[in-house]
Amino acid sequence: MKAVSCGFLLMMSMVALCQEEDLWADETWADDAGFEAEASPVQWSGFASFGLGTRTAEDVLFQQQHTLQDWRVHGEFLYQIDGYDLHVKADLLYDDVLNETSVDWREVALRFSPISNTDVTLGRQISTWGTGDLLFVNDFFPKDWQSFFSGRDVTYLKAPATAIRMQHYFNPFNIDWVITPEFEADRYINGERFALFSPQVGQMVGGRELISAKEPSNPEYALRLFKQHKGTEWAVYGYHGFEKTPNGSDELGLPTFHRKQSVGFSVRGSLWGGLFHIEAAHHRALDDKQGIREYVNNSQNRWLLGFEHELLKKLNWSMQYYVEQSLDVPSKAHREVWTQRLTYLTQQDKTTWSLFAFYSPTDEDHYLRPSIQYRHNDHWRFDLGANLFHGKNTTTFFGQFEQASNAYFNVKYQF
Repeated sequence: MKAVSCGFLLMMSMVALCQEEDLWADETWADDAGFEAEASPVQWSGFASFGLGTRTAEDVLFQQQHTLQDWRVHGEFLYQIDGYDLHVKADLLYDDVLNETSVDWREVALRFSPISNTDVTLGRQISTWGTGDLLFVNDFFPKDWQSFFSGRDVTYLKAPATAIRMQHYFNPFNIDWVITPEFEADRYINGERFALFSPQVGQMVGGRELISAKEPSNPEYALRLFKQHKGTEWAVYGYHGFEKTPNGSDELGLPTFHRKQSVGFSVRGSLWGGLFHIEAAHHRALDDKQGIREYVNNSQNRWLLGFEHELLKKLNWSMQYYVEQSLDVPSKAHREVWTQRLTYLTQQDKTTWSLFAFYSPTDEDHYLRPSIQYRHNDHWRFDLGANLFHGKNTTTFFGQFEQASNAYFNVKYQF
């Protein structure tokens, strides 16, 4: 209770401070006489938030049935001088579920353009590419699945990494490449907050028993060539690194990150009054090229087709069809996933009603994400939602999280 009270006082102090200064909305300053002053090289903003979530049914592996109980203060800082931009984004977080306080440096990066057709970003940053909506075919940058499944803001699905990113712009095509000097894993489900199925022990693990794997120190390399032509965007991708979660195991049966390469492409454009996208990739398992090791993920081909359309005014609908085909197992095993998203805006766009549904006919499991978001004004936002899992077996991806189903509430004050 003392920690919660401290978090509440910290959030209220930040709110009071921004109310006194009231500087959040202006990026330029003017003096009392009405003359426009020179733009400040320093800009800042932030928010304070509280989130609370709980399981819809008891999970006997956990004494704590809350899946979310966060006090968070987020700050953003931008300093611009002589063509150099310093971006800093950080969260001070008290997590009452794990009873710990931490600072999450979301971005500490320097951006500049050494020549007219090149942009460089150095430091901690969030990178993303690909066309999928919550499905990732060619995007191997870190994800935070613990945040995503617990009801935190969906922006926290993307996790930061320390990297070098360069973008070059040419007439035929553009080049985007990212080097991560030391491998950065997903913030994966490890049994700390949600239980999961462990193929190594053949049962669900969680609570006191956690999945822990030693992360490689090797670098990762990602490359994208992309261009937009007559309203259609195309891209080709390459990646050399590791699996982002320790789904495989080593010779001793311990969880490990296996080496991986990938090549792929994507196309996105307009069709039938809406938007379509196509994405595909070949994922190659470098630690088991013949597909004979039991606990190494097989090489795969992955495909994604998607379409988005406005059904009615302010009612958007989208669907996706996703396939994973393992290449080296005798049965050519594959997994299919369909997604549907409905989004409806009401009350002069202040309220957003949303339902995102995943369904796998091959695994016979599904995952529903209903949510309501209400923006009271430029300061206050309220979210209400749920993460609902169900499956025939605990060995499937969504089925293993059935006991992790939860409902959540978030409130945010922007300053």
